[in-house]
Amino acid sequence: MVEAFATYADLQTLLNRTFTSDEQPWINALLASASTYLREDVIGQTVYPQTTSTYTDYPTAGRVDLPQFPVVSIGSVQRDAAEIDYVYRPGYILVDGDDPVDITYTWGYAIVPDRLKELACVLVSAALLTLEAKVGLTAGGLSSVALDDFKLAWADAGAQSGMTLPEIQKADLRRRYGRGGFTLVDTGR
Repeated sequence: MVEAFATYADLQTLLNRTFTSDEQPWINALLASASTYLREDVIGQTVYPQTTSTYTDYPTAGRVDLPQFPVVSIGSVQRDAAEIDYVYRPGYILVDGDDPVDITYTWGYAIVPDRLKELACVLVSAALLTLEAKVGLTAGGLSSVALDDFKLAWADAGAQSGMTLPEIQKADLRRRYGRGGFTLVDTGR
C-alpha cells in the first residue's frame, strides 16, 4: 500500500477534534484514498515517499526521459552491467548510442510536502461532513445543512461528488508536483 500524505493525528490537529481508537483506522483509510486521488487523478505520479529504483529503457537519439519526479540523484547508468558515461539534464539523461541502459536513480520527497498533507486532510474533512450525516461518500457539492427538520442542499446537484478539488487547485498541484524538468526537492518546510 502506498503511504498516505497525512495521518489521523494530522487531521485531529487541523480539526481540533479527537478520533476514537475505532475511528482512527477509518480516518487513515480515508486519508489513503485522498492521497491516492491526489497522486493518480491530480498529479499523475507518485511523489512520496522518496524511492530509489532501477529501470531499463531504450534511448532515442541518446536521450532517456526519467519517468518519476522530482529527481534527487542519479545512482548509476549501465549498459551490459558496465557503468557508462552520461549527462544529466532536468528530466532526462543523455548517453551515447541507442542500446538499452539500466538507470538507478532516487526520486520523490523524503518528507510529505505540507501542501499535499493539507489537501489530503481537506478532502477527508469534506467527506466526513456527508459521511457523518449518513448521506454517503459520493454526496459532493454540499452547500448547506439545516438542523431543524434536517435538510441538506447541493449547490451543483452533486457534480463535485466524492473527493475532488477545484480545477485551479488541480492545475497548481500538477505544476508543483507533476512530471516536469525540475531537480530541486521541496522538503515541505
